[in-house]
Amino acid sequence: MTSALDLPAVDAGTGVGDLARAAIELLSREESILRRVIARYVRDTHVVDDLFQEVSLKVLRRIESVRDPATLRGWLYQLARNACLDWLRHQERQRASADSAIAERPAVGDLGRSPLDQVLSAERVEAVRRALDQLPVSQRQAIKLRIEEGLDHEAIAARLGISRQAVEVRLCRGRSALKEKLDAILGGDL
Repeated sequence: MTSALDLPAVDAGTGVGDLARAAIELLSREESILRRVIARYVRDTHVVDDLFQEVSLKVLRRIESVRDPATLRGWLYQLARNACLDWLRHQERQRASADSAIAERPAVGDLGRSPLDQVLSAERVEAVRRALDQLPVSQRQAIKLRIEEGLDHEAIAARLGISRQAVEVRLCRGRSALKEKLDAILGGDL
């Protein structure tokens, strides 16, 4: 556990640069604990990365608002908590919106879709399969493990015997290539 005494000495006459350095050092030291705290709120490893990055940016943008360096650690955890609560509220609003949209839509055809929608959906599914088959094997494997098995980046890395960063690169490049191939197959009409 880190105490305020572990932070670089910062007094009232110290500039924002010193506070920023202190914040960066604190973020580095507290990263694993902060990620665990975020994970307890959101329970999704992909969201943890996003929220940690968001909190880090907020720390650097708002560091000048910290008056007492001894409060820096508590301020950091409060920013993380608030970011998590904002994310959870956003998710709840999205669920409520989706639920109301489903409730308002009249059920027609199979699974509430019109026959035309069913044909278009089947065509799009086939287009995705064709586009996936055109991807390099490494990108196709990563995408299929993510989508079909719902594995996170760590699990994909373990399954393929590669680093997490390599998984991220494969997924990013694969998604980009998949989008290009789908645009070509469907003529830009997704």
